[in-house]
Amino acid sequence: MGIYNGTVAFQRYLLVGGLRKLTISNLSDLIAPHKAPSLKLDQTVKAERLGWVRPLTQDSDETPLDSTHWDISDCVVEGGVLLRARAERRKVPATLLQMIFRQKIAEHHQASGKQLTRNERQALKNDLTQELMRRSLPQVSFTDILWKLEDKELYIFNRSKTACERVLQLFDETFAKELKLDVVKFSATSAWVEATDIDARFNLLTKVEPTVFARTLS
Repeated sequence: MGIYNGTVAFQRYLLVGGLRKLTISNLSDLIAPHKAPSLKLDQTVKAERLGWVRPLTQDSDETPLDSTHWDISDCVVEGGVLLRARAERRKVPATLLQMIFRQKIAEHHQASGKQLTRNERQALKNDLTQELMRRSLPQVSFTDILWKLEDKELYIFNRSKTACERVLQLFDETFAKELKLDVVKFSATSAWVEATDIDARFNLLTKVEPTVFARTLS
């Protein structure tokens, strides 16, 4: 779910604390180690990878290439910065893994006449899991984030609790820990905003009134 859709849903957070004035140069240094690596279709054994990619502009008709150079200066919008997180998730079907696992055990017994030990069976399952993970295609999703620097507010344009938690963890690792910021969620549910252009949407965001704080992420 992105900010350029005809209808926008978001979760709103407040940033508390901070020990220094934020600069574009400083933020660019912080985000650099957390940029998403180039997308690979094979030879990847991680079940999930999450990182920052260059955000879309209002006139963009496609996702920028991973190799395109960018920094925080390319994310600046009126009142803050627009960030975009990319999640890659891979999953090995349990039924498929179990079928191949049993087949390998049967083949070993037929060839050697011996049963695998418990440790050997576990090692075989681990090897098969990694092999299948390398062959699986990733499910890719994006989440847009608006960070209003002066107002110390964060807007995550996604209604999924899981997606928001992943993005908050990435934001925490990239910025919050280094800048001594605490992220506090407003208890209001997702608000819906409709507008004809991106500037109007950003202006409307300020009209959403907070209620009480719900929780703090450390």
